[in-house]
Amino acid sequence: MGVYVTRWERLKKDFETKTGAKRPQETVKKALVGTVAKASGITPVLKDVDTSIEKKERKPLEQALNKLMVQRSAYCTFLSQEQKKFNPMVDDTQQAIWEAYRDLIMGVQKIESDAADQAKTLQEAKGATQGIKFLALEGDVKGTIAAAKKGLAPYAALEKKYDLIKKADGAVAQAEAYTKAAARTQVKEAIKALETFKVEAKKCYEALAKVLAVEKDKGFQTALQAYHDAMKALASVGRVDAQISNLKAMAQAG
Repeated sequence: MGVYVTRWERLKKDFETKTGAKRPQETVKKALVGTVAKASGITPVLKDVDTSIEKKERKPLEQALNKLMVQRSAYCTFLSQEQKKFNPMVDDTQQAIWEAYRDLIMGVQKIESDAADQAKTLQEAKGATQGIKFLALEGDVKGTIAAAKKGLAPYAALEKKYDLIKKADGAVAQAEAYTKAAARTQVKEAIKALETFKVEAKKCYEALAKVLAVEKDKGFQTALQAYHDAMKALASVGRVDAQISNLKAMAQAG
């Protein structure tokens, strides 16, 4: 096993040792077979991360990191919900289980952070005078889309009527363009992709706002509002502006 898969397996084993229980998994309902466990999706992505690092390939590594961000975000959100079932103030047993959840969540986040640092180091080792720090923008927007699809699933007719998911296509395309440019240390192209991403994300959330003003179903509005707010946040997130500033400084320096 690769370094990060090994770390992930150790995290899972440590959790089960501390709690005396199997690692929690989400469940989904499937036709004919009923309720089944849903895999976190982290192991196969970490295999891609390990392979990319071993082969010293920055572009596949960034693509794998973006996938990891989506899977990690969804799974850690689930873990946080499960953690709330235990109150560390009640007794030592509940405190130990609560801490085991905390350690698992933080451990997965640390894996993502360390792998991102390796992406930058790999870029510099392959000849870039200054590697571009990894930004999980593609993972952010694709995670937002995944959450929106889940939230809007009960309202398929309305989603189809307004093509709500497709309204983010422009933002997704620019996030993917940024990943490719950053992986190749194409600074000007990376700046353009980020600036255009902000424009496309704004178009998306403004289009969603128009639908919110028309449709009054409360459940639908709740799901759509969450999608709208997430896209609005992405359009103005400080990390994107900071990355644009850093890239412009790199361009001026050389």
